[in-house]
Amino acid sequence: MTRKDKFLLLAIIAVLALVGVHVFLSMDLVKGGRTVISRVELKNLDPANNGINIEVVQPWYNPKKELSFNVEEADERSFDRFDVTRCLLQCAQELGEHDFSRIYLCNKGDRLYYISAEDFKQLGEQYQTGQMLNTLSLYVKLPQVTYTLNDSVAFPPHSGMLSSIEDAQDWNTMMSNLLR
Repeated sequence: MTRKDKFLLLAIIAVLALVGVHVFLSMDLVKGGRTVISRVELKNLDPANNGINIEVVQPWYNPKKELSFNVEEADERSFDRFDVTRCLLQCAQELGEHDFSRIYLCNKGDRLYYISAEDFKQLGEQYQTGQMLNTLSLYVKLPQVTYTLNDSVAFPPHSGMLSSIEDAQDWNTMMSNLLR
């Protein structure tokens, strides 16, 4: 084998290795990631969150600075739509200074929706623990800032006399999907 052949073989192996590493990292084969808000931290935000199996994770390979709000199976206690929404708003409040572009809403690791960082941080700024009327208005606003994975609005805005009822139905649909 000549020196030129050895160099060519080495170059091919190097290119294949780089492609393999890129594919491995970009296909999310490295599950999990760095935990941004753990179940323990969520409980520390509010004692009512005790036993709720939700975490905010940042994948290891993450050039777009995306986060995942992951709802897992209930193991310590069952939780409902209101619990998940409360936890989501508390996480929005906690992540106000965190640098990210969007947060995916996931069920058992499967991405369902996303919220842009700007909208998510705004929800966090508006959320104040203990103010029930303010919190209920945010529940209705949540589906309005939610997008599908193909970047379309997940729940179109409603107008008219029944818009509040339709907004509540959208929230119920969204939370049902997160808890399935």
